[in-house]
Amino acid sequence: MEGVKKATGVAGEVKPLPVSRVGVLGAGVMGGGIAQLAADRGLSVRMKDIQEEFLGKGLAEANRLFQSKVKRKRLKRHEAQFRFDHISPTLSYDGFGTLDVVIEAVVEKLPVKRQVLKDLEGLAGGQFIFASNTSSLPITDIAAEARHPEKVVGMHFFNPVNRMPLVEVIRGKKTSDEAVATVFALAKAMGKVPVSCEDGPGFLVNRLLMPYMNEAAYLLLEGMPIDAVDKAMLAFGMPMGPVRLMDEVGLDVAYHVGTYLESCFADRMKGAPLLKAISETKFLGKKGGAGFYFYDDKGKETGLNPAIQELLPPPTTAPAEEVLQERMVLPMINEASRILAEGIVKTPGDVDLGMIMGTGFPPFRGGLLRYADSLGSARVAERLTFLAQAVDSRFAPSPQIVDLARRSAAFYAQEA
Repeated sequence: MEGVKKATGVAGEVKPLPVSRVGVLGAGVMGGGIAQLAADRGLSVRMKDIQEEFLGKGLAEANRLFQSKVKRKRLKRHEAQFRFDHISPTLSYDGFGTLDVVIEAVVEKLPVKRQVLKDLEGLAGGQFIFASNTSSLPITDIAAEARHPEKVVGMHFFNPVNRMPLVEVIRGKKTSDEAVATVFALAKAMGKVPVSCEDGPGFLVNRLLMPYMNEAAYLLLEGMPIDAVDKAMLAFGMPMGPVRLMDEVGLDVAYHVGTYLESCFADRMKGAPLLKAISETKFLGKKGGAGFYFYDDKGKETGLNPAIQELLPPPTTAPAEEVLQERMVLPMINEASRILAEGIVKTPGDVDLGMIMGTGFPPFRGGLLRYADSLGSARVAERLTFLAQAVDSRFAPSPQIVDLARRSAAFYAQEA
């Protein structure tokens, strides 16, 4: 955290551009949350969508967040209204030609993201920075047809925007240092904790979360009770279990991201069939009122959904919590070793900051790789090898884990 305060997201002396006017494309819950966050920090916000209904939802979300601050006595009513009035809704691109940064939060489809970028560049001549809130699509692919790919950068917020502190700032192959530094500084100005990432499928957090949630789905298919899987990770220190987390992020989103990452890393991220079966139902998770669990109109969990339980085998007696925890945590450590080797982030500290701030990984364990070091590389490699033989080859230890074990080395020793 202290390092982030001094960091710029790039090497060397690069000054971020000043930002006072921000655009938000896409006015869903995420877009409304981003707009509220920017307006709360004194920025002028132009929020666009293609239908009045969607704009209304985005404005309603922003207003709800402001009223929540009033209720908690964080703002006075007139202050909340003044800040809310910083958000200007529109169905057209009017006013976008003078913006400093445009944050794109449209549907997670590459052709759609490319089209809105093309539309904007035609309007504004590329004088703005285009920051995509994509959760998994490579920034390089989004910028592939852009006139000014050097101005295209990732700015991935986490849901819910008002509560999750992390923002991933992602550099595409042609993204300039200036664009990265500007968005990195903007994230800090919006009260967030940015972590700088190189481009790659799933970036940092989602690339680590998908093996975790996918493994939870495999455990359910083996007959592990839903509550046993969730309780195991609550006991580990996570703020919610992985099954509950799938509901939180959206079962449709989890399936979409999982399918994409499987296409990139099929040898170790083959999706559990359960997620595909759920994708063919009407259940979306918390946002739709029903997923693995039911939710009331205030989003409070009210019990298990028997319709999804019908997709599962009869429950068996769950093993010790430590066994379940190992099945779900070790794949994340394994994938983190690859992320470091590929240079997606630079240090084990970046991994741990991202996991703590982006997923709620228990801080008392020091972060994912501090926890791995507490186990020891030999133990991690031994258990992954055992699981690869006893369960599935997706657990096979990475070359990096094998090398650490051979040298009796630690992740943080490498950083030193």
